[in-house]
Formats: sequence, C-alpha cells, structure tokens
Amino acid sequence: MLAAILWRLEGSPVVNYAMDFADVEEGQWYTEAIRWAASEGIVTGYGDGAFGTNDSITREQFAVMLYRYAGAQPASGTLSTFRDGTAVSDWAAEAMGWAVEAGLITGTGDGSTLTPQGQATRAQAAVLLMRWQEALS
Repeated sequence: MLAAILWRLEGSPVVNYAMDFADVEEGQWYTEAIRWAASEGIVTGYGDGAFGTNDSITREQFAVMLYRYAGAQPASGTLSTFRDGTAVSDWAAEAMGWAVEAGLITGTGDGSTLTPQGQATRAQAAVLLMRWQEALS
C-alpha cells in the first residue's frame, strides 16, 4: 500500500523495469507501484526473490521506504533514548534515526519504545504520513 501511495504522489509513472519478485503478480492494483518503487530503490524485497505482497509492514520497513523516497538524507537521530533502540535492524538503523530526528516517529506507548519490528497499524501509518507531509511543507 505504501508503494502505491508514493507511486501515486509521483503521478503514477510508467517504468520499464524487470522485477525479480516471484510473489508480485502482473496486473494487480499494486504491480506497477512496486515496479516503480523497485526501479527507484525505494523497495528491495526480502532478498530471497520475495517482496511480501501479503505481509504487514513493520514500523522500520515503513521508515526505510519514506527515507529512501525522501532521498536518503544523512541523519544524526539517536535511537539510544528508546528502550528498544538496539532492537532496530541494522539495515533500518539510519532510516529510523532519520525518522526520529525528523519527528516522524516519536515512540510507542509512553514514547519510550520504537517497536521497530511491530506492525505499523493504520493509525500509525496515517500519523507517519501526516507528519512526513507536514515536514515537506
């Protein structure tokens, strides 16, 4: 869904890019969005030939996609202030630091945890997108 949102923000461009994701079927509502996102380096899949079209997106995956879409800006945001800051996957650490620094992610519950591998709920996704859009303005 996030790939489709970002793709539509870009005007739904048509790209000529061969995808290697075995689980992305041609002709689905998300196919061209994932093709575009992969061609732009916004998504890379799991590295085993799967994209995870039916998987829920985690908070760290969400942050990585926004980070890459934004142009992978250098970040100095610290994750050490969160109780589970060390639980962030290595591949997502810089993006999560960027999201914290930009105020997109402020923590879960009482704000002391990131819950990086936790599923991004619809409410959390809406807030992340709202904060991200406000940061662009």
